[in-house]
Amino acid sequence: MRIKSAFKIFMLCIVLVFIFLFITMIIYGGEDDIADNLEFQSHYKEPAGLDPNEEKKRSQEKITEPIIIWWTPFTGERGSYRKCGNVKCFFTVNRHYMNNPQTKVFMFYGTDFKYFDVPVPRKPHHEWALLHEESPKNNFLFSFEEVMTLFNHTSTFRRESDYPITTQYIDSAAWLFSSKYLLSAKEKTKQSKAENLAPMIYAHSDCGTPSDRDGYIQKLMKYIKIDSYGSCVHNKLLPEHLRDPLKGMFHDEFFQLTAKYKFAAAMENGICNDYITEKLWRPLFVGTIPIVIGSPRVKDLLPANKSAIIVDDFDSIEDLAKYLKFLDENDEEYDKYFEWKKSGITNKLLLSLLKDREWAINDYMTNDAINFIEGFECFVCKRIHENIQREKEGKRKLKYQATIDHYGCPAPSKFDDNGKHTLLNDDWSFEYNHSKYFAKALRLHLDTNKTIDRSSIGSTANRLRAADTGELR
Repeated sequence: MRIKSAFKIFMLCIVLVFIFLFITMIIYGGEDDIADNLEFQSHYKEPAGLDPNEEKKRSQEKITEPIIIWWTPFTGERGSYRKCGNVKCFFTVNRHYMNNPQTKVFMFYGTDFKYFDVPVPRKPHHEWALLHEESPKNNFLFSFEEVMTLFNHTSTFRRESDYPITTQYIDSAAWLFSSKYLLSAKEKTKQSKAENLAPMIYAHSDCGTPSDRDGYIQKLMKYIKIDSYGSCVHNKLLPEHLRDPLKGMFHDEFFQLTAKYKFAAAMENGICNDYITEKLWRPLFVGTIPIVIGSPRVKDLLPANKSAIIVDDFDSIEDLAKYLKFLDENDEEYDKYFEWKKSGITNKLLLSLLKDREWAINDYMTNDAINFIEGFECFVCKRIHENIQREKEGKRKLKYQATIDHYGCPAPSKFDDNGKHTLLNDDWSFEYNHSKYFAKALRLHLDTNKTIDRSSIGSTANRLRAADTGELR
């Protein structure tokens, strides 16, 4: 099925992005890591305009089911009917269908969403759907209400979204519960002495991120030894056979290496509610205590009350370091963090989320299983059919509109000397504020039927910014 191939390509792209970052950081040392949104968009290839003849042909084509168009050509589906339970929809990436009377929904993949490339004019019966499971650093536009409320259907890492994919990095409860790599504190101490390992591992090659995780690690290093294998704050080389970025992070021996450490940095590149990636789940899987910087409500989803250490729980970096040293020297206290590996996951919410999701990932993808992309497509399809049926029955159609809580993330900040996010992140604040005014400009142009293109939106965004800041432009 094409959508399954698209999902595989999507997962491959994630790996390839990692490879690119890894190689770039090695070559440039991480100094030019930050991707300015303006610079990125200046290299974006404008989509070709619709061919009038093709558009006329597709607008008159007889399609018997609701049409759902991927405006960002995420799946590569040229056009086919797909069954979603008891109903069907026609899915396509072909924009020429936009004026077909059966077209009901335009879907967007968040990272590829561009303020100057949206389906306009937006007709009253046209709904928008957003799939965005990635970091807020990929596209700050979704941190603002003006953009989020444009969408009728959402699938994001936030639990508040319509089709949440919060657990997208967990294969299954059984996978997380596995003791395949688990070592006791005593065994870890033995390995540490034999191989001259620090108590903590840090393995990141995406440097200078909005979360300022590198800054925190540099401060923490003043109090406790940390082995940093990535290009960020680099001080230790991986074994040669693990340096291949395509295989390294997913290699069985990398899991074994991580398991030898008592602590692992589980630090996201962006801060947002429920944005929790493999950086947390991998240490939990292998049996290493995660030191967490990330979702403010990460505790809601931990497998047990005592399974991770949250940076924000400590008054200072020094206090955290003292606690880590205490655990490093007290085997019995350390091992308490993995009692759940023997007794079972106690978090009922986490178990419920894993049990109730209809999609699967990785090795748990069977022939009859669906991924979350297919799941969201069918979720939207069913909603459309429900309203079609309600209209036939003379009932009022259900109205759907996203809110800022379906994604919205806070502005980037930096850690102060006590390890608190209180300082302005100069490196990323420009891009965040830039996105704020472009979000306002896009919404204004859509609401007032003004021209939507790069130049027009840019001019309005600059005018709005000047009005707020008092600057002359």
